Amino acid sequence: MTLAWFVILIGEGLAIALISLPGVALIAMSSLLLFWFPRVEVSEERVKIVNVLREHTISWGAIKLIDTRWALAITTDKGKITAWGAPAPGRHSSIFASRDQGQHLPESTYIAGTVRPGDLVSSDSGAAAAHIRRLWEQRRDQVTSVESKWSIGKIAAITALVFATVLSL
Repeated sequence: MTLAWFVILIGEGLAIALISLPGVALIAMSSLLLFWFPRVEVSEERVKIVNVLREHTISWGAIKLIDTRWALAITTDKGKITAWGAPAPGRHSSIFASRDQGQHLPESTYIAGTVRPGDLVSSDSGAAAAHIRRLWEQRRDQVTSVESKWSIGKIAAITALVFATVLSL
């Protein structure tokens, strides 16, 4: 993005480059929000899922089910929370998966004796799910709490960049 802006600066001049700056910043911020910021954090006390515009903190006792059909999803009494930062693999991953990738997983992984492609430890969702399931099986009797909050800073930044981009047109 920076390189594209410098190309505009050199090719079109400072005035056009400054006018295009909000649009370039909007594209960069959107890319960060979609591809860099989403993540799953696991600690001794909780699982924290940071999605594009929301953050969810889930204690071990609140987890009812861990699923990896489309992405890592944790079901609680308050509903299902899907993690953008841990997507399930594509269809080719299951074709090329070896048998040993589905072994030695936590007991709650197996459904009717099989493992879904999203549970393979070689995938983002599978690695996160295996780690969470191991800790959950030891700590599922802990305190129950689920907290969800909007990421106000991210929302404000995107809103400001959208308005600045519209004004620069």
